[in-house]
Amino acid sequence: MASVDKFTDEAMDNMLSHNNRKISNPSNKDIDKTRSNLNYAFELNHGGLSDYEYYKKLIGEKYIYGRGTKREKDAITGCGWVVTLPREIYGYPEKERAFFKGVFDFISNRYNKENIINSTVHYDEAGLPHIHTIFCPVTTLDHDIVQHKTIKTTKAVKLESGRYEYAYRFKLNEKGDKIRINNYARMTDYYEEKIDCNSVLNKIELLNFHKDLQFYLESNGIEGTVLNGKTNGINISVKGLKDFTEKTGLRIDAIKDMQGDKNILESLVEYRNRVEILENVIVEKDNVITGLKEETLSITEQKNVIIEELKKEVESLQTKNRELVKTLDATSIHKSKDVWTQKAGWSDSIVKQGWNKSVDMNL
Repeated sequence: MASVDKFTDEAMDNMLSHNNRKISNPSNKDIDKTRSNLNYAFELNHGGLSDYEYYKKLIGEKYIYGRGTKREKDAITGCGWVVTLPREIYGYPEKERAFFKGVFDFISNRYNKENIINSTVHYDEAGLPHIHTIFCPVTTLDHDIVQHKTIKTTKAVKLESGRYEYAYRFKLNEKGDKIRINNYARMTDYYEEKIDCNSVLNKIELLNFHKDLQFYLESNGIEGTVLNGKTNGINISVKGLKDFTEKTGLRIDAIKDMQGDKNILESLVEYRNRVEILENVIVEKDNVITGLKEETLSITEQKNVIIEELKKEVESLQTKNRELVKTLDATSIHKSKDVWTQKAGWSDSIVKQGWNKSVDMNL
């Protein structure tokens, strides 16, 4: 099972301290300090900086929307995947280590190892061991998209790293040119990457994460079944398990084999599974609706462009027609003058000839 967390700058400090067990009086009462020695972290090259110092350095080098304003304070600058150890390999140290290393490698490849802030395996909390991998949601800053009006499509593009991002198309004017945004954020001119959780952890990415992680593990011969939001057949998040224990005083692992409690668990599993199915259906329907809206908008834009082009052609034809009429009128007048000139010349010639003959006869 895997679940995702998102953190603001303020929350990141607390989360990193929690992961590294540097909080003297943690609010999480499930931590068994006698087992904390079993925890371990995967090595990361932070150049001698602490996790938090490295995180601050990293976000300082990337573009953040609204930097220096309240928007920056509220921005999601850190994300974390929590992946729980599959029960079938629990108790097999080598398999456990291989599984967590596989998860760490998969996430590092998917979100770029340079963006990983911390990756720690916890054995000292209630339930099965799990790994927290914290990273900054960094993506490429496309200057063309920033500087022009765009529409997000429903098409998902699979990046070289394996993760997914939505594709955008540009809005065009009547000439078919991109529409430039005059007041775009010019601060973006100084960056090539940005911190953008909405782009990095979008709906398509979340829907594909578990499937891709499972494929990665199997392709590398790593044991452990990762089910979409399920642990041992029970579709409950880590927080959900803790809430259940806090409210009932019981642990799912402890009561699942208890006689007479099977119906409760089955109902809980069925409910959670239905919620997940409905959520996936809603995502798919939203994508279809968004796609239809975009297609309708695109058709309307194309129709408007065609209408404008036809108007220009009609105007051009009308102009040419007026010019042709003028030319024909001018030509007709010119020909009329020539005809009358010819007739006048012919009459004069006859008169002259008659005059000459008259003179000759008199002589």
